[in-house]
Amino acid sequence: MNYRELAERRQELAPAMRRLAARVAEVEPPEDLEARLLAEFDAIHQQGARVSRRWMVMVGGALAASVLAGSLLVRQQPAAKPQSAEAAQFVSIPYTQPLQPYERVSVVETYVPVTALIAAGFDVQTSDPGASVRADVMVGQDGRPRAIRPIAFDISDRRLIP
Repeated sequence: MNYRELAERRQELAPAMRRLAARVAEVEPPEDLEARLLAEFDAIHQQGARVSRRWMVMVGGALAASVLAGSLLVRQQPAAKPQSAEAAQFVSIPYTQPLQPYERVSVVETYVPVTALIAAGFDVQTSDPGASVRADVMVGQDGRPRAIRPIAFDISDRRLIP
């Protein structure tokens, strides 16, 4: 339909619409129509409020149940078990990058100065800070030390036993 056809159709309908508007203006609504209409709106609104309260209670219950189920299902992961008894005795050196799974490692037995152990965070109780301690050092493939296993070492509190 183009613009001309629409204009012609509008002119055909205009007299019928005017007659309809005149007839509607003659009809008077009942006096209690407004009161009945407002009462119906109030009844529907209260019914909707009851339904929304029910929904809120159901959603709250479902949320509480899911939080409870989630807390029961989530458990602390057990500590990773060392691969061997020898590896369990190594203590990682603080502030070094962790070994990657693909990285090759070598263990070197050497003497480590007590001052280096103190700098790494170990509690060394000795009267001679210039002394050295015999230790196994785990070295990554990049040549950097990653973990240490001093001889006569208490792992639980990181102290060297004299």
